[in-house]
This record gives sequence, C-alpha cells and structure tokens, in this order.
Amino acid sequence: MSIKINLGAWSSVFAVPSKIVDEGLKFSDGVKLKILLFVLRNSGSELTDSDISSATGVNVTDIPEALDYWVSMGILQRNNNEYKPVQSKIEEKENFNSEPITASFNNSENEIKQNNNSVEEILSDVESSKQRFTVTRPQKPDYVFTSQRLAVDEELKILVSESQTALGKVLSNSDISTLLMLKDTCGLPLDVIIMLIQYCISIDKGNMRAIEKIGIAWADEGIDTLEAADNKIRKVKQMNKNFSVVSSAFGLKNAGSPTKKQLEYSEKWVGEWKFSPEMIREAYERCVDSKGAMKFSYIDGILKRWNSNGIKNKKELKAFESSQNKNNSARKTSYNIDELDKIDTLDDF
Repeated sequence: MSIKINLGAWSSVFAVPSKIVDEGLKFSDGVKLKILLFVLRNSGSELTDSDISSATGVNVTDIPEALDYWVSMGILQRNNNEYKPVQSKIEEKENFNSEPITASFNNSENEIKQNNNSVEEILSDVESSKQRFTVTRPQKPDYVFTSQRLAVDEELKILVSESQTALGKVLSNSDISTLLMLKDTCGLPLDVIIMLIQYCISIDKGNMRAIEKIGIAWADEGIDTLEAADNKIRKVKQMNKNFSVVSSAFGLKNAGSPTKKQLEYSEKWVGEWKFSPEMIREAYERCVDSKGAMKFSYIDGILKRWNSNGIKNKKELKAFESSQNKNNSARKTSYNIDELDKIDTLDDF
C-alpha cells in the first residue's frame, strides 16, 4: 500500500497540531506516535509502508492500524490512500467562501447530524451487546470499535485513566480492548473492574492477562457488585491462608501456586474440619509411612475418619486408638489405599 499525505500549511514548519496532544496522545503508544511524526515530517511526499517501516523501525503490519487510529481519533481523514487533517469548523468556513452561506450551514448541519448519528449508533451497539454473560470465552472488540468507543464513552475513559494510574503504564489498544470486554461483554461494573485491578496488583499479578482471566471468572460467578467482589477476595485470601497452613505442616518451603483441588482439600481440613497443623502433619506422616509418598486423597481419608470420630488432637487420637479391641485395631486404624486412590489422582505438588 502507498500513501500520500497532504497537510497544507503544516508542511512549511512541520508543526504538530495541538489536537494531537490534547485528544490523541493519552491513549496512543510509541508506534502510533512514530508513524504520525514521520508522515507529518514528509508532508506532500508519497510514502510506501516499506519507507515508513525502514525509517521508523515499525513493523509493516502495524502501520495501517496506527494510521487508522489517528483517523478514528478525528485527527486525520482518509480519501483512498491520501490522508489529510480533519478541518476545524473555522477552517471549513474559510474554505467555503465561494459557496452560498445557506449551503455552508446546510453542510454543517448535515455533518453534525451524521456525527450525532455515529455516536448514537456506537452507543446503541453497546446496549445491544450487554447480554447475559455465559461461560463461553468472550471475544474482544476490534481495534476500530475500541477507538470509537474510547472517543465517546466517558465511563470507559475514566476506567482507562484509573487503570493506567494503578498499573503505572500507558495502556495499549489491546489492553483497552480487554477492559472494554470486561465492561460490556462480561457486564462487570466500573467500580468492580477497578477493584479487580487493585486486587491483581496486590497479589503480584498486575498484568492484563491475569486481569482478564480473573475478570472472566468473576463474571461467570455473577460477581457484579463491590460487596460480592470483596467477599470473593476475602474467600480467596482465606483459602490461600489455609493452604499455607497445610504446606507448612507438610514441610514444603516452595509449594508454588496450589491447584484448585489442593485449595479445596486445604479449605476442608483447616476451614471446615478445623484440624491443627500438628494433626495434619500426623496424617501426612502416616500417609508417607504407608504409601512412600504424599497422596492428598489418602491424607484426606485419614482426616475424614478422625473428623467423623470427633478426634481433633493427638491426645484424643491416642485415646481412640487405645480403646479399640486388639483383634480389630488393625482394621480400625488401617486405610484402604486402593479405594482412596480411586477418589482422586491429583495429589502431588
């Protein structure tokens, strides 16, 4: 693709219009700015994608998207492969000197109506897209739609600004697309998304991939209020705390991120059954002595039996085992390994 940009009076001084800084700078990135500055500098020259790529170091495939961004922000307008600045109302009036005043007004009125229709159509599309979220992985909006929404959606602008402040970086168009997906497709309110971002930062997962993954999970669980989000965060923190008790009892210094099943076992043993680290350690040692390895399902079987018999400490365990008849003590204190193995095979860290 070849492009030619005609900037009129700008070409004599290589000026950067204030509109670029006022309206387009905040949500642009280095690639978009590089390309814009280069084409401004080469006003009146016919440029190919290869020319731009060679001079700026930008990948050829990123050039059309960058130019489209400035078009979507109302900085440039495109006619085939020629780009020129979007004229202000004053400039339009000056250029229409030769036309009747009534024609100028009519053109302006039509243009305003077209712009209003454009905004209304975008917002209409937003409302129609706000459907009940399902477990199917949502699709992110494309680049053009994201840019259009950013230009007219004040709530999205606030969300982007708050996110950039929290994350300490300028968001890419892909990042903004993720936020828009969480807001529109997943149906998460603005304050919930901001809390989500703050939570991810607090657990050292302040990246858009983690924010997207956890956000989709929240939407799937119907977490759409600050209260529900706060309860979810408290629950997750408590489950991680319970797992920390278990991993410490097992003597594991670097257990890594627990699996969902491991969190469920930990929640059951510590949160529901209220076993102490000492009793969890005792069950762990009996498992290793019998199996030669740590098996969560086997340990769960031991603790389940103790819990059903009201055994919560070593003193009660010793009394329970001593009370058993010598002839059936082996049956009472042994565990069917084969049956326990059938319960679950996800045991090792």
